[in-house]
Amino acid sequence: MFKALQKLQKMFGSRPEDEPDSRLLDGWAHSRGHQLKRVRRGEGRVIEFDCDDRRGRMEWGPSHRAYIKGRELRIRIDAGLPGQMEMMIMSRRLAQQLGGEAYQTLTSAHQTGIDADLPEEVRWLSMLEKVPVPSSAAGYVLMASSPVHARRWLDGDLLSRVSRASNLWLGDSAPLVVMTLRGCIYLRTEAGALEEPMLDGARALVESALLSARQALLRPVDEPDAPPPAPLRPGLSSAAGGRRIGAMGPPSGFENPSVLELPMDSDMMAMSMPAPTPPPPTPRR
Repeated sequence: MFKALQKLQKMFGSRPEDEPDSRLLDGWAHSRGHQLKRVRRGEGRVIEFDCDDRRGRMEWGPSHRAYIKGRELRIRIDAGLPGQMEMMIMSRRLAQQLGGEAYQTLTSAHQTGIDADLPEEVRWLSMLEKVPVPSSAAGYVLMASSPVHARRWLDGDLLSRVSRASNLWLGDSAPLVVMTLRGCIYLRTEAGALEEPMLDGARALVESALLSARQALLRPVDEPDAPPPAPLRPGLSSAAGGRRIGAMGPPSGFENPSVLELPMDSDMMAMSMPAPTPPPPTPRR
């Protein structure tokens, strides 16, 4: 009977209900009043929650990024930010690793441009401006299209949470990416073994990133190099600087994919190019 049950679980892609990580995540979601969804095929869980006046989505399952081994924790909040507000916090060790790999890819293939197959957070390492961080956040790098807004974003509660993450729940060598993209807040990190401090810490970090981004927009801009982010025309991305980027196919994901499981670079798939100037009309004789 037990072997038959295992066969059915394998056939339909379900996991044993007593799997420790799954039970911990189920209990965590229930105790905090979040909506839990189980994946029909494959591994993982989907949790939906409210963040301020926005809706958030947390996913745990197989990694969608090569730089994250095993299982991955992903969070997305539709923050309603301007589309041109492009900022990213990445663990410094991960940034060095990805930067080296991207350089090797470019030099080995004799390419002259950025590979469109690279994840957007990898391309941002060479496309966005690097912003200095305080000594308390020396383990991270900060990249942005608007340095002034990025400094404001990291200031205050977000800086405190990022600085303490490695000591409280992240770990010294775990990869972490927090970014604003297409008006949303995204977080990715490795989650091989789930613990409640990790779940609470990751959600609190995303919430802090949302509130800090809103506060950064409310403060008046008094520096000449920091025009306030403005809505873009469809298909534009300030980080791309007018460069055309090719489309990339969607990665494999959950049965009911979220935006996180779709290409994170869809804003950069169809850069608007200036229309050719029509020739002058031929004068009539």
